[in-house]
Amino acid sequence: MRTVFVVCLVLLLAAACGAETPEEDTAVTPLSERDMTVSALTTAIAASAEPPFDPTALRGNLETAVALWNDQAVASYQVTINHRQPTWDTQYITITVEDGAVTDTSQTCYPAQNCVLRDVDPQTLTIEALFQTAEFVLGLNDPETEMTFNKTYGYPNAVIYEDASWVVNDFKPLENE
Repeated sequence: MRTVFVVCLVLLLAAACGAETPEEDTAVTPLSERDMTVSALTTAIAASAEPPFDPTALRGNLETAVALWNDQAVASYQVTINHRQPTWDTQYITITVEDGAVTDTSQTCYPAQNCVLRDVDPQTLTIEALFQTAEFVLGLNDPETEMTFNKTYGYPNAVIYEDASWVVNDFKPLENE
């Protein structure tokens, strides 16, 4: 069997090196510089693409972040969140949480000119609520989902999917007085 394989390989190589074939069977249109550039860019983009959506890894990151947040035991803090939904102007909402309860809120939106402020329940923007939002978004299995978590406190830096986003712009733990 091995001899047959070697003979076939030798015949194939001989045919490829010395045999003439009609030009219409082997004619390949040369690539232009533009085509080569497009091909190279396509290859580079594909090589640098983000890894595929991995809900298991995101769930693990979320669980680690929740544990870190719980270990920190931050009961009082101020957080500013950039919140977006499909038909909304981007809302910038600052809430103050003292001993786990929202005690103060302020809200602006972007762009400032002709901006429409939306009713947003501040309780949905506490860190605990953002973890619940992250859990909900994971359940959607949206491949456009992005989540990052603060390395020090564990709170979600960003929870983003196709239809909405919550991005923490500022977080400040408050000292208990």
